[in-house]
Amino acid sequence: MTGRRPARGAAVAVAALTLVSVGAGAAAPASAAAPTPVGVHVTGRTSLVEVRSATVLVDRGTVRGGPVGSGRISLVYTLRPREAIATTTFTIVNRRGTISGRMRSTYAVGRLSITFTGAGRITGGTGAYAGIRSGPLRFAALHSITGRREVLELTGRATFPG
Repeated sequence: MTGRRPARGAAVAVAALTLVSVGAGAAAPASAAAPTPVGVHVTGRTSLVEVRSATVLVDRGTVRGGPVGSGRISLVYTLRPREAIATTTFTIVNRRGTISGRMRSTYAVGRLSITFTGAGRITGGTGAYAGIRSGPLRFAALHSITGRREVLELTGRATFPG
């Protein structure tokens, strides 16, 4: 039986197995890349723009620092006066996208200012910031009693999806 060619069915089977094995490698999903860590150090200046109720205040202003560069920020403070606790949502917007998150802080009312100290998290983003998340971030803000001037700082680490 020397000199005989393999049966046509066997050749087709070998070709099909070759195509399947090559195609399977190409179609296999790439392994997920590790998240990219970034430092968060945002400072800003805001002022009171709306009093929704005796316990809900809205501030707007500007921020700068990593990872946003510069942008506009909106904060909605919900105060719980009996506990001296504030829960705050924030949104930072610039031409590259948005970053949003939540914070929880204690606050103290002085004669000329309100001081907020606590922690927050980045919970999401859009555009260039899609998928951004953070662990605990340190939050501090000093608000003038008139609401005309607030300085704030948000620091810690965040990650972008890989």
